[in-house]
Amino acid sequence: MSSTFSDTHDDQNIEESQEIKRGRKESHVWDHFFKESLGRGHYSAKCNYCTQKWSRGRPEILKTHLALYCQEIPLSVKSEYMELLATGSTAANRKQKTNTDSSAEIDINRKDKIDQALIRFFVCCGIPFSTVNHPYFMDFVQSLCFGYNPPKNDALSTTILNKEITIVLKSIQENLKYEENLTLGNIF
Repeated sequence: MSSTFSDTHDDQNIEESQEIKRGRKESHVWDHFFKESLGRGHYSAKCNYCTQKWSRGRPEILKTHLALYCQEIPLSVKSEYMELLATGSTAANRKQKTNTDSSAEIDINRKDKIDQALIRFFVCCGIPFSTVNHPYFMDFVQSLCFGYNPPKNDALSTTILNKEITIVLKSIQENLKYEENLTLGNIF
């Protein structure tokens, strides 16, 4: 009887380990965080470099933390994650409604360029991100480019904004890379 229980218990362990392997591949960002399982593939996270904690760590948020906000991170790791954010696709992470007319579909690179133009427009003109959810705004954008669905305001104010911040910071770094005897100050 105990061998039957043991065999059944071993079968359950094998099934559980196979179930874990079938899921989404774990992001390398977790190498920089202490994680504690919350069950069903979700984890709380604590940065290995600073004291920042998340009750539920999401890879995109963790990547953003490493690239933009962590003050204690080694420069090589920060640069790696800035590059990932700057070159990564924001449209691929969003669910887009697709039209049955294939001529109306646009590729991910085009969606990313439109997202980038949209975030610059919103930030530079001081327009609230909630505007992107307004039906008249959505209708306007759809009339310009039928295959493009604007992101929701939470994606615009996090993922897309963080990507644009990273692009600007990388551009500043590149411009300052070869400068010598540089003095920065405020002009009133």
